[in-house]
Amino acid sequence: MSEGNSAKRALIFDFDGLILDTETAEVKIWNDLYSQVGLTFDMDAYIGIVGSNGAGRYDPAQMLADREGEVRSYGQIREEFEQKELAYCEKLEAMEGIVDLIRNAKARGYLLAIGTSGIYSWVHAHLTRLGLLENFEVIVTSEDVEKAKPAPDIFLKVLETLGVSADNAIVLEDSQNGVMAAYRTGIRAVAVPNPTTVIQDFSLATAVIHSLANFNPDQYL
Repeated sequence: MSEGNSAKRALIFDFDGLILDTETAEVKIWNDLYSQVGLTFDMDAYIGIVGSNGAGRYDPAQMLADREGEVRSYGQIREEFEQKELAYCEKLEAMEGIVDLIRNAKARGYLLAIGTSGIYSWVHAHLTRLGLLENFEVIVTSEDVEKAKPAPDIFLKVLETLGVSADNAIVLEDSQNGVMAAYRTGIRAVAVPNPTTVIQDFSLATAVIHSLANFNPDQYL
C-alpha cells in the first residue's frame, strides 16, 4: 500500500438493521405468517441468522412449507414474504443519526462503504430512495464474495477496493455475525443493536452504543 493510501480512513456501514430497520419488519411479517396457520415463529433460530445471508441454515419459509397440510410451495411462501417486506420497507426512513453521520463523516474526509450480506438490488434501491446512494464509494454484498458474514470476505473486499488498511477503518454493525466478520478482518467494530438484535453477544465489538445520533468515528481511530 502506498503512503497516500495509508492515510485514507474508511467508515463501513452494514445495511439491514443499521441504515434501515428491515429486521424488525422481517420479524413482524414472519410472526404474522406463522400466526395465520396457528404456529409460533422461532425467534431464537431467526436471531442466529441475522447479519448473514442464512444460506444452509434456519429458513422460516422452509419450516412453513414443510408443515403438515401446507398447500403452498416454498417458492410461493418466499414470494408472499418478500412482497410484504417490500411494501413495508418502502415506507421506512433511515435510522436515527444515519443521515447526519454520513454528511459529517464525508466532511471529515472519510471514505464511505456498504458491506452487507444482503443483495445489491435491495441495497441500491433503498439507498436511492433515501437519497444516500451517491455518498458511498463502494457497495459490497454477498453476491460479490464466496462467503457472507460472519466470514470476513465482505469486509476484506471493501478494504481492497478502497485501498484502506484495516487499522484505518471502522465497521458499524447491528448484528453479532457482522461484528464477528469485522473482528476476523481485523477492523474495529462499533455495534449499534436494534430491537431485534439487542439480545445478541457483542463482546467482540470495540464499543456498543444505542444510537448513531452524534456519533463521531474519530473517537475510535
